[in-house]
Amino acid sequence: MIAMSLRGVRGGVGTTSTLAALGYALHELGQKVLLVDMCPENSLGLHFNLNLAPREGWARATLDQQPWHEHAWSVEPGLCVLPYGQVQPAEYTRLDALLLEQPQLWSQRQAALADAFDWVLFDLPQRLPGHAANPHCDIAVMVLNADAACHVLLQPLLAKKPLFLVNRFDAASQLQRDLVLIWQHRYTQSLVPLSLHADEAMGEALARSEPAGRYAPGSLIAHDIISLASWCLLRGRRPA
Repeated sequence: MIAMSLRGVRGGVGTTSTLAALGYALHELGQKVLLVDMCPENSLGLHFNLNLAPREGWARATLDQQPWHEHAWSVEPGLCVLPYGQVQPAEYTRLDALLLEQPQLWSQRQAALADAFDWVLFDLPQRLPGHAANPHCDIAVMVLNADAACHVLLQPLLAKKPLFLVNRFDAASQLQRDLVLIWQHRYTQSLVPLSLHADEAMGEALARSEPAGRYAPGSLIAHDIISLASWCLLRGRRPA
């Protein structure tokens, strides 16, 4: 099983929508996929017609010392979503401390899932270090938009040698074209070799509670996501 995480360089760059679409695309390419929502906002499930903030989820179960894996939702055979669950701010702060104290917690859980899934994808939060660091992933990707804010924010991250994925790229924007050219020149080894284009179909898909590839399989973003899924398969050395 291959573990992969997506995390935004900042909030609002489209990380959760991208993760949902990627999980669906990998499933369409014949992979068994589990998507795990590591964010207290519980927004990942919205892309698969789950209610916002369902009470049950892995975080709620962990705090209550209940079996965490029983709360995964099967979207269709071979594609599952594990929500975060309803947790109050004081509780997810306590949970974050627990995840820092037990850095192998999710590694143990990932090992238990290895026979059931080919991929586990984690939607990581911005400001909960225990949540963000606990899953040990083979592929860790930072999502960014081609704007000045992301350009500044990615600078201190370079020392960690992450992979960066450009999302919502608008080829009509001179600023975006210039920034991507700069990044391709300076950070060749760190940049995922494709960009996800801005496409209204991504927002429409969320309004329909679907991942982009299911809602609009012929859209530009759906083709981009399939290309990203193919790149992931090559990166993970798992043929489709």
